[in-house]
Amino acid sequence: MTDETKYEFDVAFSFTQKDEGLVFQINDLIQDRFRTFLYSEQQKKLAGADGEKTFNEVFSEKSRLVVILYRNDWGKTPWTRIEETAIRNRGHEEGYDFTTFVQLDKDAQMPKWLPKNRIYYNFDRWGIKGLAPVIESRVE
Repeated sequence: MTDETKYEFDVAFSFTQKDEGLVFQINDLIQDRFRTFLYSEQQKKLAGADGEKTFNEVFSEKSRLVVILYRNDWGKTPWTRIEETAIRNRGHEEGYDFTTFVQLDKDAQMPKWLPKNRIYYNFDRWGIKGLAPVIESRVE
């Protein structure tokens, strides 16, 4: 099985609701080159489906790269908690190379379960235009 057939999405975004506008901006910069998953863009397909099952599949097996727009409340909302569980389970099996954490709040501390050697993207320093090439590089 090639990577093309293994993954339905090149990039899946995990984020809290307040960052939805930011995710759309990031997605606009990369969507012409990559198959992306944003739950709000997929709602027509997801309506009536088991959201917990769908999100678990997307973040644990159907996405080559998972970009987490991280704030201290990520993983504490009902949906990001499901995404976090899927990401952690996959990380336990494969390691965390499939993730890119983007620190949105200066004071946000990365999750304690994330290996200390994982370098995260400092959004405050590099901004949206710097993030798109990082995502592109990580996918390729």
